[in-house]
Amino acid sequence: MSEISFPIKDLTRRKTQTALTVLGLTISIAATLFLVIFGGNLGFEITSLARGGRLTSGFYNIFFQFILIVSILNILTAPIITSFLVHLMMSERMRDIGVMKASGCLSGSIFGYFVTELSLIVFLSSIVGMIIGVTTYYFSTIFLNIIGFSISQTLNIGAILVVSIVIIIFSHIIGALPIRKAAKAKPTEAMSPIYKLGTTAGLGRKIPLRLGFTFKVAYRNLVRRKSVTLQAIICLTVVLTLTTVTIAGGMIADQTTTSYVERAIGKDVIIVGHPTITERYVNLLSQFFEAKDMDQIDYLNSEFIISESLVQKLDNIQGVHTVDPRLILENSVREIRGIILDPVEGTKPVFIGSDRVEDVLILGVEPENVVNEWLIFGRNLEEDDQMSTMIGDSLAVNMFDNAFNQSIKLFDESSPPFFDIVGVCVDPLNNGKVVYMPLDELSTELGQDGYNLLFLKIDPTEKSQAISKIENEISGEKWNIVELGQILDKHVTFLNNIWSRVMFLPFFSLATAAISLLSYLMLSISGQQHEFGIMRALGAKPKSIMKIVFSQALIIILVSGAIGISVGLFITFVFLIPDPVISQYTLISVSLLLIVILGLLCASSLYPALKAVKKTVVEAISAV
Repeated sequence: MSEISFPIKDLTRRKTQTALTVLGLTISIAATLFLVIFGGNLGFEITSLARGGRLTSGFYNIFFQFILIVSILNILTAPIITSFLVHLMMSERMRDIGVMKASGCLSGSIFGYFVTELSLIVFLSSIVGMIIGVTTYYFSTIFLNIIGFSISQTLNIGAILVVSIVIIIFSHIIGALPIRKAAKAKPTEAMSPIYKLGTTAGLGRKIPLRLGFTFKVAYRNLVRRKSVTLQAIICLTVVLTLTTVTIAGGMIADQTTTSYVERAIGKDVIIVGHPTITERYVNLLSQFFEAKDMDQIDYLNSEFIISESLVQKLDNIQGVHTVDPRLILENSVREIRGIILDPVEGTKPVFIGSDRVEDVLILGVEPENVVNEWLIFGRNLEEDDQMSTMIGDSLAVNMFDNAFNQSIKLFDESSPPFFDIVGVCVDPLNNGKVVYMPLDELSTELGQDGYNLLFLKIDPTEKSQAISKIENEISGEKWNIVELGQILDKHVTFLNNIWSRVMFLPFFSLATAAISLLSYLMLSISGQQHEFGIMRALGAKPKSIMKIVFSQALIIILVSGAIGISVGLFITFVFLIPDPVISQYTLISVSLLLIVILGLLCASSLYPALKAVKKTVVEAISAV
């Protein structure tokens, strides 16, 4: 008989325990590989969108931070679940180890034998997990590409090998710890039920009588096995943290980024101007989701200038809330170096900036009439502002070292006047490469008065009538009217498509959590069969035993859920999303989904509870 034939037979003899461990490890490895490959390609695609001049820096940072945090949680989840399952399996074998030691086997032989069993399980799980993970990745990318997304099917062989090797090594290290501990124990200790699963002889702290007999028994069973109970709680906590960040964070981030776009573009807003100018503005907005090549135009051409009389006529139309006249043009701006205290020493001043030059869209606005409500870092322009500007997020990130401590110069000149930067706005227009400044200041710089584009905020209850009157007012003239609602819808659809892909990342997390919970309950119940047999002999009904097992699972799930969901929400609001937007619908949806998840985990505990009462009283009492 070969050296591995007996370990194989020993594992097949314990079919349920072996199958549960292999299944849990397989899903854990498959999930990790899938998430590494899929998340890596998705992150690369989002990075490509930003570098390709589409996503602005503000939106890119939200997506990047989300994928980074979810990936870190996934990387943490895999080894924690793996170590938990392996530790459970090896802890259950301590009695066998004690019998082998009592029969005269050396510690080294015992250690080698059970490490062989461990290796068989780990390598089998790794091979099957790699196949499932890669296959799932291919099917997922094919499906997403069919429905219109664009996900690369390139396999990162290096990442697959690194993840597999790390999990295999980690599993052996963690699995060897209880084997080594048992191999050093005395035969009487290893064979004792007090030794297995970290069981203690104490009953734990007293708990209130009003909680009932079933809950007290369940609580004391968990406390007596506090070592493995703590591992189960940690394992489920990490999974539920990942799930919360993905579900709550993903839904809130989706709504929040949608709100950023709606605030930046404006709802119920129309623009009026020469067809050349309105078409260019729409194209500059569309750069966020669709890269376009555009020819140069002369924004200051007298043909494009809108008269003051037309502005007054449109302002008097019923249903027009606000008229926001602007003078826009594309030109270059120069970064002006700033002075700050040395961040290391904190005493001497140092220069920041590199006199960089960037082509941007410059917009002269009347601050008191602006219809946009951007997410702004710093402050918005005010009516009495002079020599002040507000710039877009991409311009602030790519051109400046510290925008609020530097200045900006129009038209690539190094001589004054210089304009202070009072705010940075998240704006999809021209991919965030925009400069807003008081209209009077821009007119002075250009030596030309007037407007070439009007923004009209319309009352939604009178929208059709107002638009009809506006069209009548400009009919027969050279002006064009464009509703920004359709462009806004395209922005929202683009963001929703990206978030739907991001939220696909933790696909296996709940399945892995359910397997971990089942493994814990199955192995824990196997150690309590004798106790349950005695309880049934004394008159306890099978229903009572089921309640005890279910209560044990419920306590672990509630504790893990409370910690995991709280940590997940903390990560979402503190690290992921500035100025989050949470509607009542989103709040209810997130709450219901998390409740359903906890309910599914509770339902998964019914299987081991049913299994616990299938044995007869004699079989349960004689269980070893």
